[in-house]
Amino acid sequence: MKIYLVRHGETYDNVSGFIGGHLPGKLTDKGKNQVIETGKKLQHIKFDNIFCSDLARTRETLDGILSQLESESKIEYTEQLRERFFGEYEGFFQDEFDWNLETLNAFRNPKNGESCEDLLKRAENFYESLCDLKFENILIVSHCQFLKAFLCVHNKSGLDEYFQMPEIKNASITIIEI
Repeated sequence: MKIYLVRHGETYDNVSGFIGGHLPGKLTDKGKNQVIETGKKLQHIKFDNIFCSDLARTRETLDGILSQLESESKIEYTEQLRERFFGEYEGFFQDEFDWNLETLNAFRNPKNGESCEDLLKRAENFYESLCDLKFENILIVSHCQFLKAFLCVHNKSGLDEYFQMPEIKNASITIIEI
């Protein structure tokens, strides 16, 4: 089974450095154009099923992609694909923090939030739920941190790879097989 992983298009939060996490987010004009181009790249694929985070920025991304596809695929919106919940950091701008070793470690395990380890477990649970499916092609529309964790699960690696992995670009397509 081929799984096509797509990160949402550029958002106003991405541009401003706002820590959005579970907040809805909205695509910029550039982000809207990015997802149209992503849809064009995927238009030759027949997806058996589509899974999408239930947050507004991923829904908007999927709408843009679907505008370029002739698809009758089943779509499932799910909280499982949400971005990591950043707890006390969510709703602030990145430049409001002094990013030293102490704050970086706190960000990895935020108070009232989701740790990187918890995110990895959530990604693993979702990954395992896909393994029994008998589909040829699946599209997943999600967020940078979740997709990084998902790839770590696929690669059978852990948080070391997660922390070293570069940011997944907006509206990019990553293809894996399971």
